[in-house]
Amino acid sequence: MKKTILACAVAAVACGSMAAADGAEAAGREILALERTALDGWQVGNPDPMLAISDPDITYFHVMTEKRLDGLAALKELYESYRGRPLFDSYEMAGAKVQASADTAVLTYVLVRHVGAATSRWNATEVYQRKKDGWRIVHSHWSAAKSLEP
Repeated sequence: MKKTILACAVAAVACGSMAAADGAEAAGREILALERTALDGWQVGNPDPMLAISDPDITYFHVMTEKRLDGLAALKELYESYRGRPLFDSYEMAGAKVQASADTAVLTYVLVRHVGAATSRWNATEVYQRKKDGWRIVHSHWSAAKSLEP
């Protein structure tokens, strides 16, 4: 009897762990798809896909800003200055990794931007939170990558 109870407990824990891993994997796929859609928008000079997945209370760091931006209105103001101006001809998300747990996920990658013959690399960190209307970016941080390798 004790062996049966122990076996059931072990099986329940294993199933719970597998379900959590499946959930984290599904969240990772969804977040990568959202980020690619946003980057596709920037490729044609359209910030709307990025704004659509940004939380109203987003915080934002970028080497091009003097200080942290707080809130969607501040982010919209910055992004509007880039509207109609494609940020790159093509891009890669090198080394993309999503670390997800419950309703929070952190996406990190190196954005490899190709503009004509020039290539630049940017470190990206996007913190996502699952809200009632889907995953939203609650914090974004961009910095120039020092290495030429992703």
